[in-house]
Amino acid sequence: MVSSFQLANHVVGVMIDQDITDEYLEEIHTILLDKIKEFGRINFYCEILNGHDIPFKLLMEELKFKYDNSDSIHRVAVVTDLTWLKSVMNITGFVLSSDIKTYDLNERLEAISWVSENIN
Repeated sequence: MVSSFQLANHVVGVMIDQDITDEYLEEIHTILLDKIKEFGRINFYCEILNGHDIPFKLLMEELKFKYDNSDSIHRVAVVTDLTWLKSVMNITGFVLSSDIKTYDLNERLEAISWVSENIN
């Protein structure tokens, strides 16, 4: 089960505290789509705790989801110490209309502050 929380009406957050599987990713997408239906545009906070695997195939599915929904996802804050994932997310920011920023785990408060700002 995905650990999710709401920081504000327009901000949904998830904590990745296990290896990513198809079912786990589908559960995250369902949470996001429900919030998009409710609020129109949202901000998304995603924290990936150390020691959890993200298969490349599922990362590509996640990027496709973000691309397909980038008009509805205003900001994405990715909090992780996985250097390779931060690089992928930074490159992805060039092709999505969503504003994406990455943060180290020790910068989570800065990430929460940024992603919690109102949508213009």
